[in-house]
Amino acid sequence: MNSLQFNLTHDQWSQQPFCSELEQFMLMQNVHERQRFKVITCILEAVSNVINHTEDSREPIILIVHCNHDRIIVDLLDRSPVVPKVSFDQCPDQLSEHGRGLWIMYNWMDAVRFQTTVLGSHLRLTLLRHH
Repeated sequence: MNSLQFNLTHDQWSQQPFCSELEQFMLMQNVHERQRFKVITCILEAVSNVINHTEDSREPIILIVHCNHDRIIVDLLDRSPVVPKVSFDQCPDQLSEHGRGLWIMYNWMDAVRFQTTVLGSHLRLTLLRHH
């Protein structure tokens, strides 16, 4: 399994162009274009949710992307105590300001798991690879 890790602070999130590194990493793993788009979009939504819903901007967000022959696994670890317990069967109303990112994650990924840890929260996104 090949992995790529980022330790992002809130300030780095706004400055670091890590999407191109993610894209390059997944290209080297022969991840199909549509799946790269899904993974990067879901990562951006997840990190954005952490940034928007946490108070302490000094705490790093740890992002690890694992790629093996049959799946892509994204682990997002942060110190926020907020763990959403909802899943969406339909996209939130177009006038709603919240929930669209979660809807995208639940509908584009094969598995979404939130759990509380001793240090905060852990989000795991899993996408099965199509060859």
